[in-house]
Amino acid sequence: MTTNKYEAILLDLDGTLIDIDLDKFIAAYVVALAGRFTDYIDDMAFADHLFAATSVMVKNNDPRMKNRDVFYEEFCSRIGYSLKEIEPIIDHFYQNDFPRLSRFGRPLPTSKVVVETIRGKKLPLVLATNPIFPPEAVYQRVLWADLSTDQFDLITNMNNMHFCKPNHNYYLEIAEKIGIPPDRCLMAGNDTVEDLVASEVGMKTFLVDDHILDRSGGEPISDFRGSLKELARFLNKLN
Repeated sequence: MTTNKYEAILLDLDGTLIDIDLDKFIAAYVVALAGRFTDYIDDMAFADHLFAATSVMVKNNDPRMKNRDVFYEEFCSRIGYSLKEIEPIIDHFYQNDFPRLSRFGRPLPTSKVVVETIRGKKLPLVLATNPIFPPEAVYQRVLWADLSTDQFDLITNMNNMHFCKPNHNYYLEIAEKIGIPPDRCLMAGNDTVEDLVASEVGMKTFLVDDHILDRSGGEPISDFRGSLKELARFLNKLN
């Protein structure tokens, strides 16, 4: 049996625990959200401002500002409306429109095995999805994966994090939140850039290559690599 060197496991969501076509999902998401703002701004300008504000949020390195605050400060300044004015529209969208995008995500049966294996080992489990969405959007995608939010000790989202992937401070913040040193954590995900960057803070990494997203421009380097089923077997061997 493999000796357990880990005190916490971090799992990516999109492309790791759920089969999702991100390009089609994001395109449909932007169209649907823009449709709620037609009385305020035309669709093309809305999309430009949305992506620009998201880019500012992703690049932010100020530990005093949560992702949500960075995003809305930039987005609202661009469209000329206050958060108080647009927040009801945003809330309505995530409650009523976002669930319809579930057609782009399909559950992966092995995801349940992976999550249940970790819970069975009594290890803290973090859903380390890039925190560029509000909690409602993350929680719904967890349901698309046929999982429960109760299975995770921490679910990162734009409301509770100050950094985004691939900023290494994102992983340091997770380690601080769960009270476990980075070198005692294992990060598993399918993105060779956003997930494997966890190694820069001392975390071990497992590249899940069923739906690999390789933007590294070279041979990805991870401590372990394999399918989601192989990840489940790897975790099961931990004592």
